[in-house]
Amino acid sequence: MNQHDAQTSLDDIHRLQARTRQQIVRQSFALPRVVVSALGLFVMLASVDLPSPWFYLGAALGVVVYAGVGIVCEHRAAVRRTATGREALFHGVLLACVMVAFGIGRIAAFALFDLPAHGLPSQAVAGAVAAAVLYVAATPVNRRVMRSIVRQDGGVA
Repeated sequence: MNQHDAQTSLDDIHRLQARTRQQIVRQSFALPRVVVSALGLFVMLASVDLPSPWFYLGAALGVVVYAGVGIVCEHRAAVRRTATGREALFHGVLLACVMVAFGIGRIAAFALFDLPAHGLPSQAVAGAVAAAVLYVAATPVNRRVMRSIVRQDGGVA
């Protein structure tokens, strides 16, 4: 093997690593996955103001959809890697921001539209809409952050 062959092989390795990192980011925040996850968040958060048995049913259904989408997509992923601490922190901060949007949406629904605190057209539904819309709208920013995390952590485990 000469120097040219070795350099060509290294260039191929770097090119394939970059493609792998791009695929990780693409599959992490693919639009269908984000929309279905937002639907799960909506169902979970909108059920907060419902009476007891419906609250538990709605919350469980929302969590199953939200977590199930992540599990199914990771199981079917073309590129697999172990999650890092930075990724876990990022997803935790993302969910915290969604909860803040939910709270602000509830307050705004009460202040602006005088929605009731119980029932189906309630403050929780308005807050859930705000949270789900924020979750979907933040996708481009989330992709950039994820790209930065993957680039810093080295990509594939």
